[in-house]
Amino acid sequence: MMKKRLTAKNDFIFQRIFGRKENADILLSLLNAILNPSATEILTEIEILDNTKLEKDRLDDKLGILDVRAKTKSGFQINIEIQLINQYDMLQRTLFYWSKMYTEQLLSGEPFNRLKKTITINIVDFSFIPLKKYHSSYSLRENEETMFCVTDLIEVHFIELTKFRALNPDLNQALDRWILFLEDTKPEVLEMIREKDPAIAKAEQVLDWLASDAETVRLYELREKNIHDEITRTQGAKEEGLKEGKFKGKKEVAEKMLTKGVALELISEFTGLTLEDLKKLQQP
Repeated sequence: MMKKRLTAKNDFIFQRIFGRKENADILLSLLNAILNPSATEILTEIEILDNTKLEKDRLDDKLGILDVRAKTKSGFQINIEIQLINQYDMLQRTLFYWSKMYTEQLLSGEPFNRLKKTITINIVDFSFIPLKKYHSSYSLRENEETMFCVTDLIEVHFIELTKFRALNPDLNQALDRWILFLEDTKPEVLEMIREKDPAIAKAEQVLDWLASDAETVRLYELREKNIHDEITRTQGAKEEGLKEGKFKGKKEVAEKMLTKGVALELISEFTGLTLEDLKKLQQP
């Protein structure tokens, strides 16, 4: 029986692929694809740091965030996080974790000039930035003279998978190939990108090995369940909020009509509120 291909954008699996020291070459390939450095700035070495991990028994009941943290040869701090659910606090979270990474570099008494560039990369499965392109990056620039960057110590990237799916991927672009690896891509396309990119071929081998490990598959399925449960809960809360908003609007219209002496039956027909709801509104 053929093993099912695990979804690489599941953050538990993502961390197992890119957050292990033996897979540093895979992480380097992904980072170079995202950061798109000049020929003289291509990353050739990376140190994968101790990453945020959840205890196995807590994966059952807590949808925590699993990320990948690394440091370049020159000391740049990099954090990659996959977020599949829009919790509506992405920007605040990003700035909070960026600031923690930045400030935690200094030991007590050390000068500020020892602080190194800190890069946060967010791969999200929802639309977040009001731009058409799926990959956008930000630094600290002057408001009007936008070409002037006061410092490159802060760098934030957003990769929006929903926007990527609406495009025709370019297999000659390294980042497009990596996003196709993360997504549920057709086998024939995966074969093409594996042939083009040795790092992706190795990542696929790691993914295949993970799919053969029973404990990994159990935790993966548990993670998938928690993600789907959270999506259902979030969507339900959103729909409930919309319903409450619509009811409030109808209520305000009904109250105005009541003050004009309009018949309850007519207000009910116009607003969709029940006669019982309208009678409650009449009560002092």
